[in-house]
Amino acid sequence: MPGLLTNLKILGFKDVNGIPFDVPLLFECMFNPDSYKTEHKATYCSQQPVAAPPQHNFQNVSAMRFSLEFVIDGTGVSSDLEIPVAIPVPVQVLLFNTVTIDVKGETHRPNYLFVQWGTFIRACFLESSNITYTLFDSFGIPLRAKINATFIEDAGSKLNQIASMFSSPDLTHSKLVQESDLLPLMVFREYKTQDHYLQVARANKLKNFRKLVPGTTLNFPPISIS
Repeated sequence: MPGLLTNLKILGFKDVNGIPFDVPLLFECMFNPDSYKTEHKATYCSQQPVAAPPQHNFQNVSAMRFSLEFVIDGTGVSSDLEIPVAIPVPVQVLLFNTVTIDVKGETHRPNYLFVQWGTFIRACFLESSNITYTLFDSFGIPLRAKINATFIEDAGSKLNQIASMFSSPDLTHSKLVQESDLLPLMVFREYKTQDHYLQVARANKLKNFRKLVPGTTLNFPPISIS
C-alpha cells in the first residue's frame, strides 16, 4: 500500500494502556493536510498589590491542542487502482466518527486516539470536529467533504514524551498566538532555544515582535540549530 507510511492515520483504542499494542480501529486519510496547528497555553493568576505593579503568578500549562484539516473524496479520483473504487463520503464520515467520537458501550466513552503523520505522533482525544460537504451528486449525496478536527494531547502519556523527541525539525509548524504569549517563549518551545526569535520574526514579517496579536498564526520554519 503506497500510503501505508505516508498518509495521516487516526487509530482508536478502547483502553489507554493498549496504545499502541492492541488491534485498533483505523481511519486513514486519502489526502494529507497541507499543515497542522498546535496550541500551547499557560495560565497565570494576576494580582494587583497596593501601589505596586501587577504580579502574574504561574498556575499551570494546559495540555497541547492541535488541529488538522483534510479532505475526503467519494468520486474515486484518488484511487490507485486501474478501475477507480469510490468509497461513499457518508461511509467515510461514519468510520471517522466511529474511530474518534462515538461513545463505546463497554467503556462509556469515545476511543483513546493515536494520531500519526510522518514523524508527528501523539496519543490524544478528539475535542471537536467540523465537517463541511462541498460536492454533491444529482441526488444530493455528498461526494466530497472537508474535516477540521481538533485534538487534545494526553499530557500524561509516556508515548508522547518519547514521540516528541522524534518530531521533525525539517517541517514548518504553525502555532496560534495566545493572550500571554511572547515570541521568545514560543521560539523556545519550538526550538528549545530563544536564539532564533529574530529569524522567526523576519519569516512572519513582524513589525513589532514584542506585541503579538492573540488569535493570529505564526509560522516556525526549519532552522539549523548547531
